[in-house]
Amino acid sequence: MSAKRLFLILLVLMLVAFSIDASAAITVIVETSRNADINSIAASLGGTVLDSMPGDSKYLLSLPSMPSTLPSGVTSMTLDTPVALPRFRGSALSATGSGGPLPWYANQPAFNRMNAASARAKATGRGVIIADINSQVDVSHPALQGHLTTGHDFVGNSDPKTRTGATLQQSSASFLDQSSASFLDQSSASFLDQSSASFLDQSSASFLDQSSASFLDQSSASFLESGSAGHGHGTMVAGILAAVAPDALIMPLRAFDDSGAGDAFQVAKAIRYAVRNGAQVINLSLGFTSDAAEVAAVIDFAVANNVVVIAAAGNSNSSEPQYPAAFPSVIGVGSTDLQDVKASFSNYGQSVFVSAPGVNIFTAYPGGYAVGSGTSFSSAMAAAEVALIRSLATTGIYNTVAATAVNIDSINPAYAGQLGYGRIDLLAAVSASGQTTSVTRQPPASRNFGRHIVRFEAGTVKPDRAAAAARAGASVRFNYDVVESMAIEAPASALRGLMNNPHVMEILPDRGVFSTGFAPAGGTPTSSQVTPSGVTAVGAPVTGSDGSGVGVAIMDTGIDLANSDLAVASQTYSAFGGSCNDDNGHGTAVAGLVSALNNTIGIVGVAPNSKPYCVKVLDSTGTGADSSIIAGLNWIYTNWNLVTPNIKVVNMSLGRAGTVNDNSSYRTAVQQLYNLGIVVVNAVGNDPAVGVPSRVPATYPEVFAIGSTTALKGTTSCKLQSAIVASTASWYTTDGKFDPTTKIGITISAPGEDSETATSTCGVSSVGMLTLKKGGGTMRASGTSISAPLVAGVVARLIQKGNTGVENIRSIIRSGAQLVGTAPYDTRYVGYTFDGQREGVAKAP
Repeated sequence: MSAKRLFLILLVLMLVAFSIDASAAITVIVETSRNADINSIAASLGGTVLDSMPGDSKYLLSLPSMPSTLPSGVTSMTLDTPVALPRFRGSALSATGSGGPLPWYANQPAFNRMNAASARAKATGRGVIIADINSQVDVSHPALQGHLTTGHDFVGNSDPKTRTGATLQQSSASFLDQSSASFLDQSSASFLDQSSASFLDQSSASFLDQSSASFLDQSSASFLESGSAGHGHGTMVAGILAAVAPDALIMPLRAFDDSGAGDAFQVAKAIRYAVRNGAQVINLSLGFTSDAAEVAAVIDFAVANNVVVIAAAGNSNSSEPQYPAAFPSVIGVGSTDLQDVKASFSNYGQSVFVSAPGVNIFTAYPGGYAVGSGTSFSSAMAAAEVALIRSLATTGIYNTVAATAVNIDSINPAYAGQLGYGRIDLLAAVSASGQTTSVTRQPPASRNFGRHIVRFEAGTVKPDRAAAAARAGASVRFNYDVVESMAIEAPASALRGLMNNPHVMEILPDRGVFSTGFAPAGGTPTSSQVTPSGVTAVGAPVTGSDGSGVGVAIMDTGIDLANSDLAVASQTYSAFGGSCNDDNGHGTAVAGLVSALNNTIGIVGVAPNSKPYCVKVLDSTGTGADSSIIAGLNWIYTNWNLVTPNIKVVNMSLGRAGTVNDNSSYRTAVQQLYNLGIVVVNAVGNDPAVGVPSRVPATYPEVFAIGSTTALKGTTSCKLQSAIVASTASWYTTDGKFDPTTKIGITISAPGEDSETATSTCGVSSVGMLTLKKGGGTMRASGTSISAPLVAGVVARLIQKGNTGVENIRSIIRSGAQLVGTAPYDTRYVGYTFDGQREGVAKAP
C-alpha cells in the first residue's frame, strides 16, 4: 500500500525546484535526536554550524551539498528558505510631530474607516505585547516614544539599532523579494502612481493639523525608491501599531539585515523568542511562496501557547497562497481602500482571513514620516486590533475578529468569498470582546478548515467509508461514486482516527473554488435578439451546426430556470440541496453563451439547440469547494447516459490556485468523465501573473483550458497608442503554452470580451460581451468565464457532426482554429507575459 499522506494544514506543499551550483555551499535546517553532537555531525558532512534554535534541537548548517542519506543523529534536514525585504514605494513627508500617547496621524481616514478612535475609547491594548518581526526600527522616533519594549536583533545579536535620519530612499524596499515570492512588482503594479493617486489630497486628508504637521507639498514630496532594502519597513509597521493600539507595547525583533535579506530560520527563531518572552500577539508583515516547514512548526508552537499570529497576505494581486498567511492558525490579512474595494495589489483567496485598509497609509518613517501602500500595513492594523481584543479577553479572539468584520463581498463581486470574513471593524470587535461571539455566516470557502476530503484505497465501498467516518467521529457531507472518496466535516481528533484507518490513502483540506469572476455591467431587456460578438467570432449557428442532440452540463452558480431564452433540462443537481436556480447570475450568463435559444429575444448562443443541464456547485457568492465540484462531477458521472440528450460536454467557468497532483480525488473524477468521452471545458482564470500549471482544474491534462481574447477592435483615447485590434490576448487572461505530450496548457483561446479601450492615460479597460442576465434581459461581462462557454458550444457542434473522443476533438479544435500561428496578438498590459505560442482562436464547424 502506498504511504499515507496527511495534509492537515492547508494544502499539498508546492514543489520548489532548486538549482544549486555544485561548488556553492547550501544552507540547511537540521533537527537532531536527543544528545546528538551537532558539531560532529557538521564536521562529518564537511560543513559548519551557523546558528541554533534556543530551547530546541534545531540548527542552521552550511554544507557543500545535500547528503543523499541522513547521518546518524539527524532526524530531518531541509533547505533553508530565503526571504527579503525589497521594493516598496511611497512618499516621504516632512512633519514636526511630537511624542505622546497618539501620533498626529492617528485619526487618518484609513483608521477612521475601521472606527479606530471610537474603539480606543473602549480599549487601548494595555497589558499586551505585540512582537513585530521585521527590519530594524528607529527606536528614537517621536511617534514610537513610550510604545516600545525590549526587543532583540537576530542579525547583529544585540538590541535593535537606532537608524535615525538616514536617507529616505529605498531601492528594493518592500517586504518580499520578487525573485522568490513576487509579492510586489512595483514596476508594473504602480499602486502609488503619484500622477493619479493624489494621496495628499487636502480635501480628503483634512485630519492633518497643518500647524503641527507641516507635510510637504506633493510637488516636492520625496519619493521612496532606491537605497537600503531593510530601511524603513520596520519603523512604518511599528508606527501603525502604536497609533491603533497606543497602550500595547511593541517588541521589535530584527530578522532582516540592512540589505533586506533574511531566511526562514531567522524568522522562526524570532517567533520562538517572542513566545518565550511574553508576546501575546505576533505580526509578520512578510511572506513566503512555499510552505516553510520550520516557520509552520514554530507558529504551531506559538498558537499552542495562546499567542495569536497575524501575517500579510501579499501584494501580487493573486490567489496563489502566501505563507504564513495561508496557514489555518494564522490571521492572514489582505488590503482594501477607503471604499472597501480590494486594493489593486492585494492577494486574495486562501491567504486572507480578513481584510484591512492598506492604500496610502500615513505612518512613521526613519527621520520623519511617510505614506505607503501594501498588505504589510493591513497586517499591522489587524495585529493592533487583536491587541485591543486581547486586552479585554484571553479567548475567542479569532472568532471575534471574524464575527465583527464587515462583509464586503457585494462591493467586490469579482472576489466574493475570497476577501476573508470582510474588512475589520475595531469598534465592533472591542464591543464584542468578552462576550460569547459567534460567526453568523459560513466561513469563506477559502478559509473553511474544518472540512476535508478522504481518499480510500480502491474497492472500499460507500457503506464502509461511511462507517469509518462514524467510528472516527466525522460527519459525511458527500460520499462519491465517481471516486473512492468522501467529503467530511471533522474535528482534529476525528482526522487522527481516520489517519489510523489502514484503508485511508490520503486526507486533504477541502479547498475553496471560485467562479472565474467577471465584472458585469449594464443590463436591459432587448427588443430583438442580438448575436454576441463572441458568437459571431467563433461562428454563428446554422442549420445542421447548432448543437442539436447534445447535452451540455453547466457547472456553476445554477441557471435562471425561468429565463425564457433558455430551455433548461428538467433534470438538475445542486450540491447545496434544494433548487438549482441561479442566485448569483454567473451561471446564467455562462449558459446563455452556450445555449441561448435562436428566437426573437435576448441573445443567441453558439449552440442554441444543445440542451443545458444545471449543475449547481457554486453558491450565491460564486464560491464553492473541491467537495462541491466533485459532487457535481459525480452527478454527471452517474447520470450522463440516463438523460436525453446524453451529457457530452461540461463547462466549468471556475477554478482555484493549485497544481496537477494536489487532490487525487478531484483529478480522478475528471479522469472518469474523460474516459467516458465527455469533454470538460474550463476557464483558465483571470490572473496574468500565473500560468496554467498553477490553476486547477485547468492544469489537468484531461480538460480543455481556455484563454481569452478580444472579439472586436477597440477604441483609443491615448495619443501614443493605436486601437487594440480583435483577437488580441485579453489583458487579464492567464496563459500557458500547450504541451502536446503532457496535454497541459491552453487548448485554444476564444473571445472573453467585446473589445479593449486604450484610455487617455494609455491604460487598458475592458468592454464586456453581451450575455443573458439573471431575471431577464441582457448584460455585459468579460473574463475567461465568457471564453469557455463559447468553446463549449463549439465542442457541442463538433459532436453533433459525429466527432467523438476527447483528444480527437481537441485536435480538430486546434488544427481548425482561426489565425493559428498569428493570434492571440500581444496585449499591451505590462503584467502579461506571452507564453510563446499563438494557438489561434476557436472556430465552430
